[in-house]
Amino acid sequence: MIHQTVEVVVPISFMYKNRVGRYLQHYLNGLKEKKILGSKCSGCGRVVVPPRSACGRCYGVMDELVELPQEGKLVNWTVCYVKMESGEFKRLESPYVIGMIQLEGCDALLSAKVLEVEPENVKIGMKVKAIWKEETTGDYTDLVGFVPL
Repeated sequence: MIHQTVEVVVPISFMYKNRVGRYLQHYLNGLKEKKILGSKCSGCGRVVVPPRSACGRCYGVMDELVELPQEGKLVNWTVCYVKMESGEFKRLESPYVIGMIQLEGCDALLSAKVLEVEPENVKIGMKVKAIWKEETTGDYTDLVGFVPL
């Protein structure tokens, strides 16, 4: 029996014009001011980023916004070797690191690029700090990523 492989390319567009909601809008407004905002639970005191309306632990209301520090530590990470472009995976010339960042005073992890370090030099527990676009617009990309301290 002969097996034939067929490659299918499906163009995908991720352009949305939906409202993000009140809590994520606060987060985006904070990014525009080069601030990382989270929300704090009125029931158990848990702090999460990005902000959300309900606590996943105790189901309390998370209506208090808190500014989080711009420094934290790398808890976990992976190396990205491909990107998706118009429904197709394309190999990157230079891989990059995506990390799970534990900001001081925050109970949740923030996913972001880890820059200015080669993948072989990345270490769990390393201290990192946020870096920003020079001119911010209130978009997720305003927070460029984190760099080692």
